[in-house]
This record gives sequence, structure tokens and C-alpha cells, in this order.
Amino acid sequence: PALVILTSKLCGYGGKRAIIYGAIIELIHTATLLHDDVLDNAKLRRGRPSVNHLWGNEPCVLLGDFFYSKAVEIMGEDGDKELIKIVSGATVEVAKGEILEILKTGDLNLSEEEYFEIIGSKTAALFSASCEIGAVLAKKGKKTRDLMKEFGKNLGYAFQLTDDALDYLSTDMSLGKKIGTDLKEKKVTLPLIYALRMAKKEEREVITSIFKKSRISAEDFSKVKGIVESRGGFAYTYRIAAKFIDEAKRQLMKFPHSPYKINLTRLAETICERKS
Repeated sequence: PALVILTSKLCGYGGKRAIIYGAIIELIHTATLLHDDVLDNAKLRRGRPSVNHLWGNEPCVLLGDFFYSKAVEIMGEDGDKELIKIVSGATVEVAKGEILEILKTGDLNLSEEEYFEIIGSKTAALFSASCEIGAVLAKKGKKTRDLMKEFGKNLGYAFQLTDDALDYLSTDMSLGKKIGTDLKEKKVTLPLIYALRMAKKEEREVITSIFKKSRISAEDFSKVKGIVESRGGFAYTYRIAAKFIDEAKRQLMKFPHSPYKINLTRLAETICERKS
């Protein structure tokens, strides 16, 4: 929602529809989180018991469906076909990303290109759409729309990269969910992809043997984390995230100075600084 409102103001729009579309994006984002928690069998969300943990998978899925349907209803009432196309397109991309991630679960041969395809769909697409909405509300042309789309996409990539590093490096308390969740679910993310590329043969064998287990223990997590750290997986991930933030800030430089530009710049900078 903040991206919708700030980008719309950056582009010169001051009306109330930014709030409406901010709410639409929040409903869709919440729906994806509810469904994601079911897929991941998550017990925590933002430090509190997840909906599926409290009430089961069926109510959680239906609640996610309700939030998405409500977003569609609000868009229908607003009646802007261009914005409906943007939001629905982003939602399709999110679903595609989640499906691809499931198909690639446990695949230690996952390439960096495939990883970026996954996070480009499941995370960056919604960030990109949120920012493009701001330009459309301000009735800007293709050049400005493309700038906002790229700005949002770069933020989304940086956000997911940071999230994937924090899944190893943070604590349960600060992250708001169990750390090591990705590894325990055998999701292969950039820190591990890079570490496997740089690892010695025996280190790759350790990781491969752990991935063959039906259940990954805390000791297994510590072993993998140690290899990833020693092989520079976390440092590499943060370097790539920082490059995406630099690119996002370059796109903002093409806009005149304003409080909204300052806030969006700071928002971008905090993505790589976050601990949760």
C-alpha cells in the first residue's frame, strides 16, 4: 500500500483512488501470505501463530480466497480496465512463481537464472504492479510507467534476496517466523546456490546427503549454514540485493525533488538493512 500511495504522489496524483488501490494490493498480498502459510505448513507469521496453525488449512485457504475475491470486487466497482489488467497480471505471476518454486523444491541443480525467475514472479511482480499503479493513477505515459515498474521490480528482487538471507541469519524473534524454514522445506535459494557453486566436493556431498533426509534437523541446519557462510553465500546475496537497490535509486533520480522521492529512496535503502 505504501508503494501505491507514494508512487502516485511522486507522479503528481493526489486523489483518493490511491488509497483504494493500496487496500486492493494489501488484500491480495494478505491472500498470498495465507496461501503461502498453508503450502509451507507454517506455524508463525510475523511472530504470532499463523491462521492455518490456529484454525486449520481449510479456513485459511478460504480466507485467502475471500480476500482476493474482495479485491476483485473493489476493482470491479472502480471500473478501470487498465488497472484491473495490471493487478490481475501480477496475481497470475505470483501464482506462477509459487508453482515453479514447488516444482523446483529439493533441486540442488537449480540455477541462478531459474531462482531469479521464481522470485521475479512470486515477489517482484506485485512490487512492480504496485508502483505502476501509481503512475497510471497520475495518467502518466509509457516512459514514466516503465520507470515505476522497474523501480518496483528492483525493490521486489532486493526484498526477496534479503528475506532469503535472513532465513538463515536472523532469529525467530526478530524474523517473526522460524528461521531455517526454507532449508527445512528444501527450498534452494541464492545463498545456497552460490555456496554450492563455490564449495569443495566434500562440502557439496554434505549438503546433498542432508537434502536426501526426510527431515532436516537443527544440527543439519547449522552444518549447511556454516558452509554457506564460509563460501560467501550470504555476502554474495547481500551484494546482489544492494545492486538492485542502487538501480531502483537510479530510477528515482529521474524524478524532481519531493518529499515522496525522499521517502521512496529511504524505503529502498531500508530493505537491505532490515532484520525481519
